[in-house]
Amino acid sequence: MAPLQTEKAGEPLSTGSRWLRLSPHLKTRRPSPRVLMIAITNPPYNLLDGNVLSELKRVLLALRPTATGAVILTSDVPEIFLSHYSVQEILDFSSLVPFPVSAGVVRGLLAWESWSAYFGFRGLTRRTPLAPLAHLNLYHEVTHLLRSIPQITIASLNGRAFGGGCELALACDFRVMIGSLAEGEEDNIAAISRGIGQPEIALGLIPGGGGTQMLTRLLGPAKALDLCLSGRLISAKEALQLGLLNQVVKDQKELNEVTIEMAKSMARRNPTAIQCIKDSIHVGGSQSLADGMRREQGNFGEACLGPEAGYAMSTYLKNIDKFLGTGEDAKPEEYYSPLVNGTFIDMTPGGAARQNKRKKT
Repeated sequence: MAPLQTEKAGEPLSTGSRWLRLSPHLKTRRPSPRVLMIAITNPPYNLLDGNVLSELKRVLLALRPTATGAVILTSDVPEIFLSHYSVQEILDFSSLVPFPVSAGVVRGLLAWESWSAYFGFRGLTRRTPLAPLAHLNLYHEVTHLLRSIPQITIASLNGRAFGGGCELALACDFRVMIGSLAEGEEDNIAAISRGIGQPEIALGLIPGGGGTQMLTRLLGPAKALDLCLSGRLISAKEALQLGLLNQVVKDQKELNEVTIEMAKSMARRNPTAIQCIKDSIHVGGSQSLADGMRREQGNFGEACLGPEAGYAMSTYLKNIDKFLGTGEDAKPEEYYSPLVNGTFIDMTPGGAARQNKRKKT
């Protein structure tokens, strides 16, 4: 599948507020100029598979912060975000070798596939019995992109997110899910069936798209072991209590409203700062404290040397009495809100130049 044309300022990947079929399994629309919604459509169960991952990767690689500041990842299938990864593809993977092999051998095969993909052979590999190797690598490449691109990523969970669906959501910066916070909801079978979890162990498997690693970092080893070893599925209410979700909403209408407003606000942020924060947390947080601190220092320097950050700091200093003062000039209630919601100054790429130009005219 050929790469998509890279975005440019004024030439976004998808335009218009109506859904556009971008590829066989993806639809896109723009509820706001700098917000891109991506809906996965693979009915009836909305299974994640190699084709969906390949199409997602093409879209994520084409994004540029000049055109897109936030991405909402959702589903086009009612009441289902992603049921799980395609079990048929996993079975095909297990059929590659007719006898047990060690994890080290599998890692070697995956490294070989990555090397061949680097030289342009993945398309050929995907047409052979070795396709499952390409798909497993694709999965990690997509989740890495979600964790590292300079756009905010929001998983808009309209229904169940089991196995691979949970892992794809975990790779996003924010997760909002439809559910109920009513008393006893965490034990309600209907609510659990629309919930989230990593049930792979029920089929003798383990999470393969980053679930063990992301759950450990997000919830800690004890909760990660609980969810992965028991394979239990949890309701949106319990997921919120654990810290797996950022917010629970009551229905599809509220889900759209909340995620779009969140995306519009976050899309105003400085993309360099977004990328530096994500790198400091996801990469630096996995290093020793000393190495993580050095990584944060480097990222801090990169962010503060950008023109938009410089312009924002200068503007803030000119108005510091209105933020921090106690006299007649102090207007914290008037100035804090724009600072928090991103309207204080234009932090999008080229914002400093545009504001300086307006000052001169």
